[in-house]
Amino acid sequence: MYNSYFGLNESPFSIAPNPRYLFLSEQYQEALAHLLYGIGSNGGFVLLTGEVGTGKTTVCRRLLEQMPVNTDVAMILNPKASVEELLAALCDELGIAYPPGDNVRSKTYIDLINRHLLDTHAKGRSTVLIIDEAQNLGIALLEQIRLLTNLETNECKLLQIVLVGQPELLELLSRPELRQLSQRITARFHLGALSLKDMEAYVAHRLAVAGLDRPIFPASTLKRLHRLSGGIPRVVNILCDRALLGSFVQRDNRVEVSTLVKASHEVFGDEAALQLSPRDSWRWLLALAVASVLAAWLVGFAVAAWVADGSKMPDFSLPSLDQLSSFSLFESVQDESATLSAADSAGGSVVPDVMAAVAAPVTVPVAALTELSSLNVSSRADQSSGAQADDPAPLPNAPGQQPAPVQTQTPAKVEALPSVTGDVPGRVLAQGFSWPVQPDADLGLVQAYRALFAAWKVDYDPRQNPVVCRFAEAQGLGCLVTGGNLISLQQLNRPAVVSLKTDAGVVHATVLALNDDVARLIVSGTMVDVPYAELEQRWPNSYTILWRVPAEYRVPIWPGARGSSVEWLSQQLSRLNGGVQLVAGERYDEKLVEQVRLFQMRQGLNVDAVVGPKTAIHLNTYTRNDLPLLEPRQER
Repeated sequence: MYNSYFGLNESPFSIAPNPRYLFLSEQYQEALAHLLYGIGSNGGFVLLTGEVGTGKTTVCRRLLEQMPVNTDVAMILNPKASVEELLAALCDELGIAYPPGDNVRSKTYIDLINRHLLDTHAKGRSTVLIIDEAQNLGIALLEQIRLLTNLETNECKLLQIVLVGQPELLELLSRPELRQLSQRITARFHLGALSLKDMEAYVAHRLAVAGLDRPIFPASTLKRLHRLSGGIPRVVNILCDRALLGSFVQRDNRVEVSTLVKASHEVFGDEAALQLSPRDSWRWLLALAVASVLAAWLVGFAVAAWVADGSKMPDFSLPSLDQLSSFSLFESVQDESATLSAADSAGGSVVPDVMAAVAAPVTVPVAALTELSSLNVSSRADQSSGAQADDPAPLPNAPGQQPAPVQTQTPAKVEALPSVTGDVPGRVLAQGFSWPVQPDADLGLVQAYRALFAAWKVDYDPRQNPVVCRFAEAQGLGCLVTGGNLISLQQLNRPAVVSLKTDAGVVHATVLALNDDVARLIVSGTMVDVPYAELEQRWPNSYTILWRVPAEYRVPIWPGARGSSVEWLSQQLSRLNGGVQLVAGERYDEKLVEQVRLFQMRQGLNVDAVVGPKTAIHLNTYTRNDLPLLEPRQER
C-alpha cells in the first residue's frame, strides 16, 4: 500500500528470505565464511545456529548463490519425519529413483544414495545437504544423518551436511549419545542480534535495495526500534512494515517514534509494553524495590494499628503486579505511547491508532443513514445556522464583529482562571459552559462530516457515499486523518472533524473557526462557541481534515524528483517570492530544496525538503484564496 507513496520499487521489509536483501554485516560475513570453509574442507558437518528471526535461512539462500558450479545441493526445510521419510526426501532432492510403496527399508535408500554419490564424485561433482530447522530432528534421525557421512572414499567424504537451527540444537548436540556427531562438526557459527549501529545500516540497506536512498527513519525512531525489536532482523522487518503503513495512512514523510510505538502495539498487542532492552531492566528492579517498601509499610501500619487499639489485626494482602501497574513508575515502563504523548505534545506529533485507521477507513455509520430521510440531503439547510456552515461567521470578541447568531451557545462571563486542570495559564474558560448532549452519536458523526463538506461547498450524501475519503477524492479533495494537539490543527488552519470525550459523553463535532480564545463548532447541526481551554482539555490528539489537492501534485515530492509536480512546486514558491522563478526545468534540484526547507522551517514543519500533504496544505494557504480557513491567514 505504501510503496508508491514513498517511492519504493517493492516492499523492503518482507520477511521472505530474499538473499538480495541480505545485509552483510561483520557477523553475517563471518557466518558465510564459516559455512563456505566447512563445505570446502571435506569434513562431515557444518553448524549454523541462531535465535528465531536472526536470518539463518537468508544466509543459507546466499550460501546457495555462492556454491561452486560443480556442486549439487539438496535442501530439506521440514525435517520432522521418520528415518525413511527423510531418506526419501533426500532422494527426491537429488533426483534418485527408488521403488514405490511405503515398505521401502532404509537400507534400500542408503544403497541408492551411496551409488548416486559415487557416480557424481567420479564426474568431479560434490554434494551438499542443507537441513533447516534442524532442532526438530530427534536423536534417531541425527544418528542416521551421521551415518550418511560414512559414505566416503579414501580421500574425501561423499556428502557434506549443513545443519541450521535454533539454540535448542546446541543443547541437543551436547547430549552424550550424540558426541560422535558433535565431534564431526568442522565449522560452527552462532548468529546473534544486530547492534544498534548494524541495525541502522540494515534498515538503510533494505530501503536502498527497494529503490529508496533517502532516510525516512529518524535517529530517535531507530533507537526505539532497536529497543522494541531487540535487534532481531525479522522483528525489525515486521515493525518497519507496520510503521511505514501507519506513516502512509497519516501522510507523514517519515516514521515518527509515536507511529512506531503504535505499530508495535498492533504487532505485539499488550506485550509491546514489555519489549524492553536490558538497559531498561533497572526500572523493573526499582519497581520491585518500591513494591517491597510499600509492602513493608503496609505491614508496619497494620501492626501499629493492631498494637495501638488492641483490635484484631486487619486483613490485608500484598498488591499484585496488576495493581502495581496503576503506579506512575509502572506506567512509565508499560505505556510508552503515553510517555510519548506527553513528550511530543508541543510538536503535535502524537498519532492516532494507525492500524485501526487502515482496517476501518473513515466511514459514516450505516445505522445512522436511515435517520437522514428526515433531513434535507440535497442542500446544507440542515445546519441550523444556515449559511454559517459554508461561510463561518467571524469569531466572537474580534474587533468590529457581532456576537454569534441566536442558536449559538455563547460563553457566559469570561475571565482568566488559574491553571488548575492542566490548562495553559492565561487561557480563558467560560463560567457555566456545558457541552450539548448528542443523543445519537452515529447520527452526530454523519452530521459532522456533512458540515465539513459544506465548509468546502460540497453537498455530501452519506447514503450514497458512506466512505468519506473516497468521496472526498472524487471531489478533488485530500482526506488527511492525522494526529496532533490543538496547536497542530491551528497550524494546518483547516476545518476538522473531531470526536471529543466530554462530561455529556462522546461528542462528534466539526471545528469551523478557531483562535486563541474560542472555537466555533457545529454539534448535531447547532453552532456552539467553545472556550479554547475547554476544547484543549477535551482534545483527543487526532482529527480529520480535508484539503484541496492540486491537479499537478503527486505525494510526496522528494528531492531529485521530476515532472509536472515539481513545476507546480516551483510555481507556488515563486508566488511566495514575489513572482521570482526559482528553477528552470522539471527537476527538484538543490536550489528548490533550499527554498522548501526555508518554507518548512517558517511554518514549524519537519525540515526534510519532502513535500508531503502537510507542506502542500501550508503552500495552499498562502497561494490560494478559495479555501475555508479556521482563521484568516497571516502574512509570512
